[in-house]
Amino acid sequence: MLIAFMIIRNGVPLMVLLIVISGAFYAGRFFREIHSRSNGVAYFMIPATQVEKMTVAIVMTSFYYFLMMLLAYIIGNLLGTLFNNMLASVNFLGMNIFRYSPLQWKLFEATITNTNVIFNSSGTPSYETNYSSLFVIIRSFLLSQSVFLLGSTYFKSNQTLKTFLSIVVIQILISIVLLIEVKLLGFNDVQNVQFDINSSFYEWGKTAGIILRTLLYLLIPFFWVVSYFRLTEKQI
Repeated sequence: MLIAFMIIRNGVPLMVLLIVISGAFYAGRFFREIHSRSNGVAYFMIPATQVEKMTVAIVMTSFYYFLMMLLAYIIGNLLGTLFNNMLASVNFLGMNIFRYSPLQWKLFEATITNTNVIFNSSGTPSYETNYSSLFVIIRSFLLSQSVFLLGSTYFKSNQTLKTFLSIVVIQILISIVLLIEVKLLGFNDVQNVQFDINSSFYEWGKTAGIILRTLLYLLIPFFWVVSYFRLTEKQI
């Protein structure tokens, strides 16, 4: 990861994707021992309660892992910038392959643009742009880790892949349900809906957005609790 950050230190989307994917593999394999008879017996013989074991799992897969990724990013960014500037001062056959790059902390300065459409009393649309900081990345990472940690307690093999496929299937089902709800509300042609601040479609979308944002926060402890109960029910 440190070497990867040295190479892609200025590519924020790629770095975030790399952190999430590597974290998913780490969380998805965290409880792989409980699915093996010999290793499972040794794991459950550890003199610790299930609460303590789940607490360790949450800390290791979520908070500790993310801090280690930040540390790897800091060291990789420093070394990558140093080596790049050293090579930029060297001429290779009269050509400057590398260009000087100042030290930048783009991951910490990362902003995610979210453009919302706002309608005034007359129904005229205007646009509002919101910028979210690193907090959004942390929230997304915690949600991803909690899901894959749950998958590691349920699936006996290929936990990460099976959890990912489960997420895809659930997202498809949710999309179908939302589409049916839109149809039931009478919006058969969504593309030609007139966005009026007083319209039921606007109020429905606004309410759905608030509910969705709230669920994103509540899903993190929910998956942790479900993982705990799954761990307590596991038998060798």
